[in-house]
This record gives sequence, C-alpha cells and structure tokens, in this order.
Amino acid sequence: MTIDQPHKISSHSNAHELNRSSSATTMNMTDLNKPCHPEWGVMREQAFHPLAFKHQKDLESHWESGDVISDFYFWQANLGGYCMADMVQNVVISSEGTFVLMRRIVEGAAHPGRRKKKGGMG
Repeated sequence: MTIDQPHKISSHSNAHELNRSSSATTMNMTDLNKPCHPEWGVMREQAFHPLAFKHQKDLESHWESGDVISDFYFWQANLGGYCMADMVQNVVISSEGTFVLMRRIVEGAAHPGRRKKKGGMG
C-alpha cells in the first residue's frame, strides 16, 4: 500500500506534478498484478476515514485531470455536515475542525458504485 503524503503548495500546476511524483509505488513486482485503486479520505484521530464514494470519485476526477482545486464543497455527515476540501493544501475544513486530506492507493477492486434498480413494480 502506498500513501500520498500531503504537501503545501502555492500553485495549481505544481500541485499536480508534486502529487504525481509523490505517488511512486513501493510495491514489489508480485504486487503489481493485484488490483488496486485510489481512495480519498481524511485523517481523524490518527485513523484514515474514507469520504463518501461520490466525493472520492469527484476528487479523483479532478486529480487525474490535473485540475486540483482549493474549494471543493461537499456534504459529509461524519465530518459535521457541509465541508470544504482544499486539494492544493490537502486539508478538509468542516464544523468539527480541520483534517488532513489524503489520497492513498489500496489493494482490491474499486467500489462499483450504485447500481440502477431494474424497472417495474414489485
């Protein structure tokens, strides 16, 4: 498992390059065959707490496109409600405090997301 460490950065263009370079894997060659995926969350009480799947997807889309943003607003109940993520400084600010925003690579397949229900009654 590789964890991308937070970095304080002053420009958006440098943020993308720094995040890319900090995600160098430390897995050995046998681990490369295992499925893995990125996961976004916050460090709270010395533990990683993943964000809701939708917010993880949104943050990952921004990160992959190189469009790291400093004002990503979202609702996360377990962080006290309305939050703001700053991908440039890797922080999440909520009514319960400020937390380190982290992107980590974890083993296993990515969450499949919500599946559409089949139509019809009963």
